Amino acid sequence: MTYQTIGFQGAGQLEKARMLGELIVSNKLEVSRKISDALNDHYNQFLKREKVDLVEFIAWQADLIEITGQALIAFDAEAVWEDLNKWSEKTGQTAVDHGLAIDELLSMNKIYRKVIWDFIRENIDKPMMKIEIVLRINEIIDSLLDQTAYVYSVTFVHYHKNALRLAKDTMLEVSTPVVSLSDDIAILPLVGDLDTHRAKILMQTALERCGELGNSELIVDVSGVPIVDTMVANEFFVLAKSLKLIGVQPVFTGLRPEIAHAVVSLGIDFKEIKILGSLKQALAQRV
Repeated sequence: MTYQTIGFQGAGQLEKARMLGELIVSNKLEVSRKISDALNDHYNQFLKREKVDLVEFIAWQADLIEITGQALIAFDAEAVWEDLNKWSEKTGQTAVDHGLAIDELLSMNKIYRKVIWDFIRENIDKPMMKIEIVLRINEIIDSLLDQTAYVYSVTFVHYHKNALRLAKDTMLEVSTPVVSLSDDIAILPLVGDLDTHRAKILMQTALERCGELGNSELIVDVSGVPIVDTMVANEFFVLAKSLKLIGVQPVFTGLRPEIAHAVVSLGIDFKEIKILGSLKQALAQRV
């Protein structure tokens, strides 16, 4: 492949690095095509499966090549840091959206590195370029590609944390079902450990569900909850007050001694909230 070249003869060392950067920028599409040619079969299959437009893909890769060239022109990686981070974050997010694994994305950096250096070896003024300048060029390229790898990884971790959080919230919503017993009465049976996060999900779910059902009373049975700390006890209080604000009378049943102690320790006043010893008692009063 023939590149658009410029002369290095007679230029100073920093000027040669700048001219090399300009050469990379002017040939960015050709370099990008070489990168695409070097992709392994698995990556090519991914591109076909996701119906990625090859022209757009080459243009997107060319943006990184241009950023690399601009860094060499400035002779400073940090001069292009903002553009590099934007490109890397968008690339990482696109990879996540299309289901590309992080190891596949990171493997691209090896190809970028090899193709860029192949280009440099073909065009550098080897007899006249000092080793210090070559090492500095290598340092700049390594810094750029290391930063892209870092941003890729942060993007993947952020995405998967959000995915896990959404999955957890969905599970908690399912595990706090408000069941209608009649047109007026519903029950929320709680089982298992309660932390502050689950208690907040509980309150949100209960309020939304009661609004949908239109019931006038909600029995919250906590006999299946082994331990409640003061923060969760406070969430119970907030839930009770919130229910009353939307016209639903809260009734708590099955409060264990530990829960009662937590309520007393927090100084919460449950005088206006109906409390019964067990769910059986609450249901017996409505028979």
